[in-house]
Amino acid sequence: MIGSKKLSEIREELRLAFAAEGYNPIADLDREIRSLEKSTTGKAKGLKSLQLLRGAIAQVVEEPKKPARSKRARATKKAV
Repeated sequence: MIGSKKLSEIREELRLAFAAEGYNPIADLDREIRSLEKSTTGKAKGLKSLQLLRGAIAQVVEEPKKPARSKRARATKKAV
C-alpha cells in the first residue's frame, strides 16, 4: 500500500490514463534509450534510470489483469 491507495489501484489508474490519452510513452523511452546507447558521453548516467522506468511502465501497460483467486484456493492455506 502506498499512502491510502493500493498498488493495484495505482496501476489501474495508470492504465486508464494511458488509454484515455491514446499515448504510448514506451516508444519515446525506447528512442531515448537508443540515443543514449549510441552516444559516448554521459551514457551510463541516465541510461539505467530510463531502462528501469521503461520496465515499470511496460509492466503496468502490458500486464494482463489476473483473475481473482477463488475462495476455495484461499481457504486451503490455513495454518496447522
